[in-house]
Amino acid sequence: MSAYLPSRIFIVDALRGFALLGILLLHAIEHFDLLLYPPVVAGVLATLDINLSKVLFFIFAGKAYSIFSVLFGLSFYIQMQKQASRGVNFQLRFVWRLVILFVLGYLLSLLYIGEILSAFALLGLLLVLLNRLSNRWLVILAVLFLLQAPTLFLLRISFSQADFIYQQDWSAWQNVFSTFAKGSFLEVIRFNAYNGHIAKWQFFLNTGRYLQLIGLFILGLLIGRIHYFEHLKKYLPLTRITALVSTVLFLAVYIPSFYVSDYFNPSQTALITVLCESYSNLFFTILLFTLFILLSVEWNIENKNTLLSSYGKMSLTNYIVQPLIGVPFFYGFGLGMYQYFGVTFSVLFGIAFVVLQLAFSSYWMKRFYYGPFEWF
Repeated sequence: MSAYLPSRIFIVDALRGFALLGILLLHAIEHFDLLLYPPVVAGVLATLDINLSKVLFFIFAGKAYSIFSVLFGLSFYIQMQKQASRGVNFQLRFVWRLVILFVLGYLLSLLYIGEILSAFALLGLLLVLLNRLSNRWLVILAVLFLLQAPTLFLLRISFSQADFIYQQDWSAWQNVFSTFAKGSFLEVIRFNAYNGHIAKWQFFLNTGRYLQLIGLFILGLLIGRIHYFEHLKKYLPLTRITALVSTVLFLAVYIPSFYVSDYFNPSQTALITVLCESYSNLFFTILLFTLFILLSVEWNIENKNTLLSSYGKMSLTNYIVQPLIGVPFFYGFGLGMYQYFGVTFSVLFGIAFVVLQLAFSSYWMKRFYYGPFEWF
């Protein structure tokens, strides 16, 4: 094994665990994409519902999955380098792993429309091709993807053509919530088998998330190539500067986004809003990423096995288990708790779920090297 590649990078596992924790809390609030809630009478609970939703979405929405995406690109690099150090070309093996990941994702999607494993598997194929490029070209491509170049092109057209109208297609979402709330188990499966995937990719296309995913994969690949985590102390000054710059850029994009509609027509407003949300999520993701690293170094736990690192080591298993429990809990074919759980109670459900998964992950990883699905 290369000297640059330790057997485990605990801080990477912990980062993955932190992202997974945020994903679970958001999925709990969203009732695993069944966005229907019981009526709440004005009062303390109503205020708590609103504020909890705002805070958790501000911290994790569009950011938790982004951290996951960066680490996906990093994991690709680590796997390739480990095998290369043994004289093995790992490209075909990685493609085969993506095929398995896609199958797992598709099976999970039959139950839960919001799974992201199948998208990771499809878009992750690009990493095999991109890995042949130099760092310089990877930086250029990452910037183009993260800047949402196609959306910028449409925005330019909106200013040059007075009759330009930008419309988003959300047609596949028309019967989503009613099916999940009232449909039987088989009706949910039938809907998700095709319509669910159309709805998911409409979301990816309308929000530019597919472009951002690819850009984040490349960013993770670049982080691996510079051996960032293996030389963490060396990169601490750069990490601090990055945290500061990302904070400034986030505020520069996030605050003006509230006033876009005051100055632009509806089409321009829609396009600028997509860009502002994508950029602000990106900069806040970088801020969370760097703050997590700086605090881990400050507390001297970057190389220690913690609850979060155990949780992150089993990220695939824990991610798959979440909807296997959460969907029957909230959906109509199961307990139908969407009718009774507002945001606050959904967050409490999510916290309890996280605690159980943390405990199980710690127990499991003391006895085994892989989680069940990671081994598979």
